[in-house]
Amino acid sequence: MTNGIDTGNSSSAFYAGVQGYNQGVEQVRQATVDLSSANNPNRENPININQSAVELISGNLQAEASAKVIKTADGMLGTIIDTFA
Repeated sequence: MTNGIDTGNSSSAFYAGVQGYNQGVEQVRQATVDLSSANNPNRENPININQSAVELISGNLQAEASAKVIKTADGMLGTIIDTFA
């Protein structure tokens, strides 16, 4: 707590946003790899194209939502800094 304001929430939100963004990007990456290799006859496990497409969209939405969390946490931190500067 700094000068009566808890800055832990903004840093926690920022961390959660970054973590969520990274998870979303990884989900998109994996879905892209799966979709690009779906027609490979040498692949051991068949790919469910519908599931991979859903994972691609889901990962993209997670990354977008997490980016908004990061932006909001950044704005909160900026406001705190401006208040005490």
